[in-house]
Amino acid sequence: MSLTDLIYLSQKSLRSNILRSVLTSLGIIIGVSSVITMISIGNGARLEVEQQIERFGSNNLILRAQSSNNRGVSMGNNSVNSLTLKDMEALKSEIPAISAIAPNVSLSSQVIANGNNWLTSVTGTTNEQFNISNWKFELGREFLEDELVSGSRVAIIGKTVQKNLFGEDNPIDEVIRINKVPFTVIGLLDAKGGTAWADLDDTIIVPLKTAKQRLVAKKFPGDQIRQMTINVSSSDLLFKTEADIDTVMRKLHKISANGNPDFVIRNYAQFLNARQESSRVMSILLATVAGISLIVGGIGIMNIMLVTVTERTKEIGVCMSVGAKKRDVLLQFLIESLMISLIGGCLGIALGLGVIFGVSEYFNWKMSLDYMSLVLSFVFSSSIGVIFGFYPARKAASLNPIDALRYE
Repeated sequence: MSLTDLIYLSQKSLRSNILRSVLTSLGIIIGVSSVITMISIGNGARLEVEQQIERFGSNNLILRAQSSNNRGVSMGNNSVNSLTLKDMEALKSEIPAISAIAPNVSLSSQVIANGNNWLTSVTGTTNEQFNISNWKFELGREFLEDELVSGSRVAIIGKTVQKNLFGEDNPIDEVIRINKVPFTVIGLLDAKGGTAWADLDDTIIVPLKTAKQRLVAKKFPGDQIRQMTINVSSSDLLFKTEADIDTVMRKLHKISANGNPDFVIRNYAQFLNARQESSRVMSILLATVAGISLIVGGIGIMNIMLVTVTERTKEIGVCMSVGAKKRDVLLQFLIESLMISLIGGCLGIALGLGVIFGVSEYFNWKMSLDYMSLVLSFVFSSSIGVIFGFYPARKAASLNPIDALRYE
């Protein structure tokens, strides 16, 4: 018999009981759709982490004041201003791996402009902050040197602040009032988007000296600052530099190696990579479950094909008696099991794509479709059909024609 004839007979047999064929392929459908969905979730998590690292700036560390203790009672974060500009200069001079440092102080303040008001975060810093944090300008410019030195009342705003104070209007040269102090807008930052814990565009940046003199003078007197953003020259040096900063700061603040520090070092790349690793492990776990579903689906195919062989024993005997060879019978049952798995694979891919786009659209999850996962899932589901369909097909081909004809 030709291959065309075998395919025709196989699909005719499957069409004679469509519901059973679909139910048989259910395990394959669930397994394939789960594999595609989990791989997409894992890829989406990886891309989100990469984008967040890009937003914060690569190779960055955050050094900030640690909570103080009063008679064993924690006073909360920033209850003591333990960091100073002298600390910053010492770190720059003693640790060669540090390529740039941006000191800053910050506060939350109600801002008024254009008849509107908005509660936002105001940060006093230097121009290094824009380079370290990978900030780009949509309009305007960064601070001039004399503006930083003299403490000019100029401000650079984020997109969220622009939207709430000026709508879509150009904010350059407009006046905003921060704590009743007028500031002239000289720059508008490009949109960065948000993270799980903050809207990066909801910010106003002013010169460090201006913020210390006019906005937070009582909280940060003298050369005290809240934190520093530190850029390391290479990602390979991040952890070593983190340890070096700890050593230098303990020496500057006269804290023993075993003592509780009055500062804390945050490595956002480490935190984000930990999230990525957690997502990857979860994806592998769920993909493993999906793989088990495929195997269970294969066992289901084998079970149904064995039942089919029993039901069609007499038919097999008739075919063999009129000249069908064992190879023809073997191929016919293999093609049937392959078709079942291919039907399951196609329906599983369709279901997986539906889940991916549905979840992405309605739950706003970041998911990235990997087209290679479609190919691999399809190939794997096809392999399941051949592997688990081989034993029933071989059993059918091994039947004795005379015994098969007499089977009732």
